[in-house]
Amino acid sequence: MLETRLLGNGFAAEIAGVDLGGLDDATFEAVRQCWLDHKVAVFRDQDLADEALVEFTERLGGLFVHVRDTFHAPDRPEIMYVSNLKEDGRPLGALGDGDLEWHSDQTYTRRPVFGTMMYAIEVPSDGGETCFSDLSAVYENLPADLKAAVEGKTGLYTATRNRTSQLQPLRQDQLDRVPDQRHPLVRKHPYRERKALYLSPSHLIGVGDLPEEDSLALVARLTEWAGRPEFVYCHKWRPRDVVIWDNASVMHRRNAFSPDERRFIKRTGFHLPEDLGVPF
Repeated sequence: MLETRLLGNGFAAEIAGVDLGGLDDATFEAVRQCWLDHKVAVFRDQDLADEALVEFTERLGGLFVHVRDTFHAPDRPEIMYVSNLKEDGRPLGALGDGDLEWHSDQTYTRRPVFGTMMYAIEVPSDGGETCFSDLSAVYENLPADLKAAVEGKTGLYTATRNRTSQLQPLRQDQLDRVPDQRHPLVRKHPYRERKALYLSPSHLIGVGDLPEEDSLALVARLTEWAGRPEFVYCHKWRPRDVVIWDNASVMHRRNAFSPDERRFIKRTGFHLPEDLGVPF
């Protein structure tokens, strides 16, 4: 029986007393089911070498390799560095120290990453929190007019939308690998009998056949609703935290922090099986 504690508004869970690098099959399956149930799972005091981090990620699904190859770990491309640190004057990791808008990972790909995992090595003493919005609860509680506006609609997602917090745009060869994609705005979970709003304001540039101005206005209304406190859990990082989230059920954002603070996090991800990987 796992030792769990609900966090925030009750959709995220901290799972205590487990070593992610040494789970037997029964405990691993219990961890996976708890994560699926709660959408965000937090594990404290982990000690994972790169090999163990990748091995645990691969137990959850096919390994995801981020298109941002500039920030891959030297010997493990499945690991991407998320950091504001520099090495020989070059950024060591992606995303710097600014705030990041609400988004769901890799919505601009045909098979978006199912689960994202981040393992904290160094974290700022103030700021840098990662906030999650429970898009299942958001969808269930949408006002009638907003629910009608998204039912049966698709969104157009792109990797090219300008974001002031994104310090380095993708190279052209990277962009060529991630052409714009359409996915449903209401997504059914592949393993759970629940629907969720599939929302990524950082990447979403069109809704159905609406004109651009109307599309962006609708996205803004949805984003405002999804950001309400009753739907959000904000995670204050500690060193050696591991956080896993379900991109079919939540979106996330990051708070800014002082550039004088150090932040170094290792990020991995995993896919759904091919037959379930395209959102539906």
